Amino acid sequence: MRKIYIIATNNSTVPSKLFKLFTNVKYVHISIALDKKLKRVYSFGRKKVNWILPAGFVEEDYEIICGHCNNSICRVYELEITSKQYHSLKRELRTYRKDALKYRYNIMGLPMLNFKLAYHRRYHYVCSQFCGKLLSDAGVYDFKKDYSILKPKDFFEIEGTKLIYEGKTFDYIKELI
Repeated sequence: MRKIYIIATNNSTVPSKLFKLFTNVKYVHISIALDKKLKRVYSFGRKKVNWILPAGFVEEDYEIICGHCNNSICRVYELEITSKQYHSLKRELRTYRKDALKYRYNIMGLPMLNFKLAYHRRYHYVCSQFCGKLLSDAGVYDFKKDYSILKPKDFFEIEGTKLIYEGKTFDYIKELI
């Protein structure tokens, strides 16, 4: 058995505040990590910390994020998966990493989330769509609904997840260094 980590965050940036306003949820961003120290974290979001665009497939660096967003809060969930699922997940991630430049943020898909309307654009995802598709394609979890309508809160209900931390992101990172 292997462990992966699902991280829900709110960085108190302008985009995060806007998402929170429209969705009325505490955590507006979701990522997948392959290690507890969050050294290899994947999602869809901003490519530069201080700019909204460009956005797309990203390998997040939480030490840099904490340096720019010291009010960031997070929830970290641990999920035990089989070795087969873990290797499948890594294989899926290699595909995204290899072709990272062709992936874009699905800005047009954001409004569809609130209306629960499935909306697909090739190579375009928001964070929850990417993470949901990744977990589904790797055989880790079946959300029983289209990945394009997944929201960060859907990841809190994954069977077998264990909440291991909730609080300031900086404190979690500092604790592990």
